[in-house]
Amino acid sequence: MKKLVRVSVVVLGLFACLYAYFAYAPRPNPPTLSATLQHDHIQVGALDRQYSYYVPKQRPANPPLLFVLHGSLQTTDDIRAYTGYEFERLADAQGFVVVYPQGFENNWNDCRKAADYPARTQNIDDKGFIAALIQRFAAQQHTDSSRAFLTGYSSGGHLGFRLALEQPDLLAGVAAVSASLPTGDNLACQSSGQPVSVLVVNGTDDPINPFNGGQVTLFGLGNRGTVRSSADTVAYFAGLSGYPAQATAQQEPSANVRFQQWQAAGKHEVALYALAGGGHLVPQPIYRAPRLLGHNTEGFNAPEAIWAFFARQPRAGTPPSP
Repeated sequence: MKKLVRVSVVVLGLFACLYAYFAYAPRPNPPTLSATLQHDHIQVGALDRQYSYYVPKQRPANPPLLFVLHGSLQTTDDIRAYTGYEFERLADAQGFVVVYPQGFENNWNDCRKAADYPARTQNIDDKGFIAALIQRFAAQQHTDSSRAFLTGYSSGGHLGFRLALEQPDLLAGVAAVSASLPTGDNLACQSSGQPVSVLVVNGTDDPINPFNGGQVTLFGLGNRGTVRSSADTVAYFAGLSGYPAQATAQQEPSANVRFQQWQAAGKHEVALYALAGGGHLVPQPIYRAPRLLGHNTEGFNAPEAIWAFFARQPRAGTPPSP
């Protein structure tokens, strides 16, 4: 009996150590900001949808609006931590409003046929949710509806792809992190065929969303079907704007970051940050995500790169300047 107890203690201790190493990731304290995070809800159809938002004290008369979408099974608090609260810091510095919508039962109604969570199976109107929030913030905070942007992590990025495909005039730009377009046999959306400004930020060693395409699973569970490669994803959006397959510019800001850009006068910008060795996370210097999600790309701040991309995009519904 004593031997069994000792073995049980050892096994439990081993599991505790494995959890602490691979899954434990204490959240940092939020930074000191000019204002406080607010919470509200809005009726969309028959559903009462929740969201959090941050309005900086100093902002222009008609500030831009940025949506930040969480990943699968996450909450608004989770994505704030996963991004290191960097979007709120940037909001203070750059004068835009940040909104964190909450997914239906912690998921989004994206374009993946294989997805079996309630947001998909019940066909939740997430597009209507985002559109309603754009209208509400224009009315309540005087945000510029033609300067509304959306970035999403993982499944949040997949909802961004849906909006980019089906309602490209709703947003002035979309940035997807740790996400790639579904393959044709896994695509449940109908593309408008219209160009849109899109940024993709993917790690080459992502354990969930394969950089070179393939099946998306949550460590062998929760099959989400197959996705295109990161290169094919940006090539698709570049093609909508009439770009050739070859990027118009390529840079390597650091040894582990490669930036490819499609940009020309009169066309929407499309870009890819390929993070060598990067995992399934939002790289930034504040928060260390659980190790099981892979490697954080040191020296690369994804929120800063995302906002820099958005800041140079034309207004929604207007063609880029020739």
